[in-house]
Amino acid sequence: MKKSEITTELEDENGAKSIKSFYNNLLRQEFEKETDRGAVILAASLFEINLESLLKTFLVPDISRSDDLFEGATAPLSNFSSKILMSYRLGLISKNFARDLNLVRRIRNEFAHNIHGCSFDHSSVKSRVNELAKSSNITTKAPTVRKGMSTGTRGDFLICASWMLWSLSTEIDGLKTLNEAELEFGYSEVNEELINERNKKDNKSDKE
Repeated sequence: MKKSEITTELEDENGAKSIKSFYNNLLRQEFEKETDRGAVILAASLFEINLESLLKTFLVPDISRSDDLFEGATAPLSNFSSKILMSYRLGLISKNFARDLNLVRRIRNEFAHNIHGCSFDHSSVKSRVNELAKSSNITTKAPTVRKGMSTGTRGDFLICASWMLWSLSTEIDGLKTLNEAELEFGYSEVNEELINERNKKDNKSDKE
């Protein structure tokens, strides 16, 4: 499944078929159909799409046709890493969640850069997935979540991706958008009385 196809499916989700049921079906069915490489790339794409949605939901809306924060080669939030960092610095995700997202990003990069022979059995991939699983210990705390998923390292990765994507979608659903700032004093209609009143307040503050 391509990133553009994922975005379309997310946009089509409405009514009784919620975003959560979409992830549940995708992670338990679509991932199992994918190769190791396909599963990792799909998961990373979903994370990046959701982080972008998280940020766009929270930030003051951009009324232009293209969002210069996210779109374009030089856009500051055009890649996975920058989206993780900004989400953390804005207080939208915890430091633990940001760390684990970076683990997913590094696992994705392993598969992207090692075209031949890379799988969940690869030592560096297995090491990072083990680190990811131990971070939340979700497989021990909630063993039933593994039902219907693969065993071993591949299953650990899919379980971690499942709860993390669920958490992100829930965060997006409950997020409030920032309001645009009010115009500064110099842009508003002012009269001499208001200016004098402001000067009096400034002088009083200086004396204190």
